[in-house]
Amino acid sequence: MSVTTAVVAAGGGVAVALIAAAVYRDAVRVGVDLGSPALWAALVVLTGGASVVTAILVPDAPLPGVLVLTAFGPLLYLLERDDSMRGGDAADPTRLPSQSEESPDGSDEPDR
Repeated sequence: MSVTTAVVAAGGGVAVALIAAAVYRDAVRVGVDLGSPALWAALVVLTGGASVVTAILVPDAPLPGVLVLTAFGPLLYLLERDDSMRGGDAADPTRLPSQSEESPDGSDEPDR
């Protein structure tokens, strides 16, 4: 094992552990609807660990693929977090999320 491989393994392991801890802490704070905080942290460890192992065992692996594998767990968590915070209300196709509920006719044009 070369020094570079050891540094990648140690640094990657520490980074994955820190990101998983942050996801767990945030999931507890937010109260995600789907799954438990431990399950989300485990998903981050699984995807991050798989990317570190891939980078170590397959040195010719394309970097974009390794990065996609690394980001997969945290991105899924962020999507679920957003859904948990905004609620599960049905989407209104006639209104943008940024529009206020105060507009009675739903038009964007100001009164003349």
